[in-house]
Amino acid sequence: MKGRGIKLKGYTKVSKEDKLDILSIIEASPVQKQKAIAWFGMSAVRYYRWQLKYYLDNCLDDRRGRYKRKEVRLVDRYRKQIRQIREQGVFGKYVIGPETIMGKLEDQGIFLSHETIRQALHREGLIEPQAKEPRHAYKTFEAEAPNLMWQMDILHAFVMGFGYVYIFSLLDDHSRRIMHWRASPVATSKEAVETLKEAIEINGVRPMSLLTDRGTQFYSGEGKRYGQFEKHLKKLEIKHILARVKHPQTLGKIERYHRTLRQMCLNLKTFSDPIELRRAVRVFVDEYNYGRKHKGIGRVTPHQRYTGQDKEIIEHREKLRQQIIKQRRAYLTEEEIQKQVAVSEMLELFKKNYTREVVLI
Repeated sequence: MKGRGIKLKGYTKVSKEDKLDILSIIEASPVQKQKAIAWFGMSAVRYYRWQLKYYLDNCLDDRRGRYKRKEVRLVDRYRKQIRQIREQGVFGKYVIGPETIMGKLEDQGIFLSHETIRQALHREGLIEPQAKEPRHAYKTFEAEAPNLMWQMDILHAFVMGFGYVYIFSLLDDHSRRIMHWRASPVATSKEAVETLKEAIEINGVRPMSLLTDRGTQFYSGEGKRYGQFEKHLKKLEIKHILARVKHPQTLGKIERYHRTLRQMCLNLKTFSDPIELRRAVRVFVDEYNYGRKHKGIGRVTPHQRYTGQDKEIIEHREKLRQQIIKQRRAYLTEEEIQKQVAVSEMLELFKKNYTREVVLI
């Protein structure tokens, strides 16, 4: 090929030898690369497609399309483990989601993103894509340390042949740990006081403040005399914080706990005895505090957060994750190592060892 003998306007079929000549001329030209490409009457997209094919595939065939890296899907490799964890996490109508599966895989030394797990579940037909609902920008808060603030609320459960049982729960705002709970046939201020007394006695510590709603068990009303529960808080010098009227989001942490308790425990069976209900709740609370990882506190258990182990666990997990990702990348590129190194090395070899006649523009 000599000097100005080629004008590649439109689609012109070019032989491999001519392609290599054009690449060598443009690479060796002192003129700006964009002008050199335009001199041949070809598009920059076409030139760089040739360049990628030559440097990465070591060929200049006539197949069109950009270079596509061979994909090794992590979804296919860990699909079996994801499906097994999903099948084990069915609680009636409630099933665990990608976040919970991600935490269980981390315990096995497998680090996958939330989106990768979601894709695997979708391919297995276990979930269906849903439109994202708009989220409200609620203001969030969290106590800076354990026992600075507890939250208290009541959940009812029905027992066949007995009636409703009311579950009083106390939750630490910082760690989400359930400090204590109590099941009672009535929901009164006296039961609320007894629940708080038992919590302080069992844990050996009392909170600086207590957040509740404006239910009659906790609050007697504005301008009225203090009720039994309020008097007990004043006696213990615990600050009483009241949620805004008709705003359950203020007690969002304990409300979310109650939702989980109902989905994963209370809705799974029909209870015929209050003792049976208490046993089920006791097992669930133990799992919630010591076994179930919480997304809102960095995927550690509430007990780990409460005892201050969370920072060390998260730091160790991140180091292990980075180490496994490096090993995974090395494994994935093992078959493609020539292509990965070629981009840098081939340029040097091309400049040093290319012996063809170069026609300068």
